[in-house]
Amino acid sequence: MLNNERVIDCQTLLNSGSAMKEVIAMTVMLLTSLSVAIPVGAEPNATDLQQLRMTKVCPRCNLNGADLSGIDLQGAVLTNANLIGANLSGTNLSTADLKGADMTGANFQLANLSAANLNAANLSTANLLGSILLDANLNAADLSKANLYGADLRRANFQGANLYEVNLFGADVEGARGLRP
Repeated sequence: MLNNERVIDCQTLLNSGSAMKEVIAMTVMLLTSLSVAIPVGAEPNATDLQQLRMTKVCPRCNLNGADLSGIDLQGAVLTNANLIGANLSGTNLSTADLKGADMTGANFQLANLSAANLNAANLSTANLLGSILLDANLNAADLSKANLYGADLRRANFQGANLYEVNLFGADVEGARGLRP
């Protein structure tokens, strides 16, 4: 049973002007802190995007948040590129060179990354659900908190990779190197 005095005191506090000001101030602070977390310049560079589509060669490109879903980028050169938050679902990136690329939070759902070079790439929090990474080089890659649910990781190289909280449920890891039991 609740104490009636506490209920009345809480209602009085909620009805008072100072309590409402505190709630409003805290809400504004929370919303302000969330807006600061949104990256500035979260748009892909139009010139870089055009160069990639035309030549498949775009090292150090800014493709932040780009929609590259379903595109054939087989053999593309995207070394040290910014692909943070990019949508690459269903994209063919087999034999692509993504060495040192930042793909934090990118969506690679059902993408083909077989034999891709992802050496020292940042794939933290990336979604690789059902993707194909057959024979991929993930040496020293950051896969922390990445989703590899149901991915084909056969014969992939994970030597020195950061696998903190990675989701490997249902993944085929036959012959993969560097995965710790």
